Amino acid sequence: MGYVSKTTSDGRFVRVKDYKKRIRRNRLKRRILFFAFLLFCVVLFFHLAPIFNVKEIRCTESGIVSKEEIITASTISYDYNIFRTSLKKAKKKIESIPYIENAVIKRKFPNIIEIKVTECEVCACVPLNEGYIYIDKECKMLEYSNVAKEGLPIVHSTGAITFEAGNKLQCDVVEKTDVLKELFKSLSENNLLGLINLVDIPDIDRITVFYEYSLEV
Repeated sequence: MGYVSKTTSDGRFVRVKDYKKRIRRNRLKRRILFFAFLLFCVVLFFHLAPIFNVKEIRCTESGIVSKEEIITASTISYDYNIFRTSLKKAKKKIESIPYIENAVIKRKFPNIIEIKVTECEVCACVPLNEGYIYIDKECKMLEYSNVAKEGLPIVHSTGAITFEAGNKLQCDVVEKTDVLKELFKSLSENNLLGLINLVDIPDIDRITVFYEYSLEV
């Protein structure tokens, strides 16, 4: 407790305890405790009130992946509190779908979850056994099909021997993947990807590109 100086009736200066300061300090403590309790009650209300239970899950149209598949993958449950629903976990689950590049999930009060996704685009096909691996511009493996996708280049000599949807293309030389990514980026930026028929990459220093059925090196 602090002290203050006061003058007595006979003119002497004395130091006495400052009770008013103590009262002000106690009053401040009570206010802090009150607002902390009020905040706790508000948080508790938002986490327990039925009005904030999920009643609707909105999902944007997707070209390949269905709304039902996206919602199921998110593991978001109806009638579960909107604030206790982990959007981070749901985002990770949705983005584990091979064709999903990015997912944005938002809460819309009082009880709506909104999901927006961006899909990967197939940009090339890689022969494997009797079929083809569809890959995107980042060399992410999207799908295995018996036929090549029309209008897209076929990439030969990658050395790929396995298909795992959602994973990066595993070439016999690791650097080949990086070279292909740079090639796809350059072709896309110049609107040439649809004009390329075939890419052969036996080595990272030797790339053969067939442009509209003409050989380009």
